[in-house]
Amino acid sequence: MHGTIKRLQEGRNGTGVTLNAFRFNAAVNHLMFTGRRDSVYQRIVALTGVRPGDSALDVGTSSGYLATRLAAVTGPSGHVTGVDPAERAIAYARAHAGPGMTFIVGIAQDLDLPESAFDVVTCTLAMHHIPPRQRPAAFAQMYRVTKPGGRLFVADMKSLVHIGGRHPLENMAADAGYQVESSGRLPLLNYFTAIRPDGT
Repeated sequence: MHGTIKRLQEGRNGTGVTLNAFRFNAAVNHLMFTGRRDSVYQRIVALTGVRPGDSALDVGTSSGYLATRLAAVTGPSGHVTGVDPAERAIAYARAHAGPGMTFIVGIAQDLDLPESAFDVVTCTLAMHHIPPRQRPAAFAQMYRVTKPGGRLFVADMKSLVHIGGRHPLENMAADAGYQVESSGRLPLLNYFTAIRPDGT
């Protein structure tokens, strides 16, 4: 297991883990979901509340698996941006991007994106790669780029996102200014949704 983790990691330069072998990681994810990865991510897309014409941001996008599914909903009148620190993964995502998709190298804690730009912000299986002390900064950045009335969706391993009672990640989202609305379970994952209140 240690060898597998080492192959997946490019470095921990103080900002978190960067996944180098993104294709291997995708294969591992497929195995973890026992063939249900596509159906789980289609459920995630529905839970985000993304709509045609929306502008969506996928934080920790890797090779763009979720971003591509979001773009299928936002359609030609919308736009999807994916952000990830792994340059190889972003290069792959750019090479396979459809219309209305942009991929940039960056980290959740320092998003080089305009304020109040996105109707939907997603962060799936990425938060556990960010050092715990830097997670509040990531939520603050995601809040900054979310439009008033916009939505946040966060999903991660069940050990990180607990259901039942307020969890630290939900508290971080609330501290950043989001209003946490719901939480639930998916295969291998727990999630919560939140909204940036209008007028903030």
